Amino acid sequence: MNTSGAGLSAAQRQRALGAVIAAAAGDALGAPYEFQPPVLDSEEIDMIGGGVLDWQPGEWTDETAMAIVVLEASLASAGDHDLRIETAQDHIAREWYSWSLGTPDIGTLTSQVVRTAAALAREDGHYAPRAKDFRAAAASAHEELPASAGNGSLMRVHASVLPYLLSPEEHAVEAIEAVCRLTHVHPDTIEASILWGLAVRHAIVTGEVDVRVGLPHLPEERRGLWGERIAEAEESTPVMFRRNGWVVGAFQAAWSAVSQITPIPEGKFAQRDALVAALEAAARAGYDTDTVTCITGSLLGAALGYKAVPPEWRRALFGWPGYDLAELKGLVERVIAPMIEMADEGVGA
Repeated sequence: MNTSGAGLSAAQRQRALGAVIAAAAGDALGAPYEFQPPVLDSEEIDMIGGGVLDWQPGEWTDETAMAIVVLEASLASAGDHDLRIETAQDHIAREWYSWSLGTPDIGTLTSQVVRTAAALAREDGHYAPRAKDFRAAAASAHEELPASAGNGSLMRVHASVLPYLLSPEEHAVEAIEAVCRLTHVHPDTIEASILWGLAVRHAIVTGEVDVRVGLPHLPEERRGLWGERIAEAEESTPVMFRRNGWVVGAFQAAWSAVSQITPIPEGKFAQRDALVAALEAAARAGYDTDTVTCITGSLLGAALGYKAVPPEWRRALFGWPGYDLAELKGLVERVIAPMIEMADEGVGA
């Protein structure tokens, strides 16, 4: 949805592509190091494939797969490109369920929500769960494990903001929360997603990296806590946040990786080196590496554009649902097409 009266610039288009492609590259880079302890500085980090789940080099995991569904849902929402409407969320629920039946990698909390949602749908006479089933399942999971705040919503939030680059910020916040609540309802998950999602949106629109830009959208009594968490990340390294399966730990590890290379240098080669350094630092943190590297890539790609991702990494990318780089790029271009058309038609000139 675009209500700004002007279209995306060429640089903004490149950065929109960068958010998704760099997130996928981070995902594939971190995949072979997932579930393992931190990687020593003496060891190289590369898109080598393998790991516990035996990924192919360049193959993305659940992070990018679930984000692709969100992007496709925006195209399926009766032409509105609006993730806030129920038909779009039903699409997400149905496709996440279909994807879950064959994936080797799915978060613990997300898996529980999907199973419960499927059971609720069957009780109601439906083969596949709908959005309301997912929301009920997410609420049930939170009641059973109220302290559980996984990072599953954070890894895909860059996809939630893409249709709202030129819409009021409040619309983006509503979409972030709507998609988040399909699987995660803990306040930490919702707030982390709002902060990171708005930071990605801000980076695409302005080229600037600022994870604090979303603080005014959090409850007033929570802003100080998040300010402290952000400051702690800036004073640390990603490896210091060992609990990165927790949404706050993943957020802090990713922001720590980004902070290490800011201010962002001038020049495309220096920027490419900075992005690689940040992703390698995120991967060295160990444990839930594909998620942390994906989150890191989403924000830096949003600021730098997709060409900041090394060409050899871009060429290697592929994954569910049988996409390669060209198809992933094409999907993003279709999502942002209405915003490009406004510029091409001279709207607001």
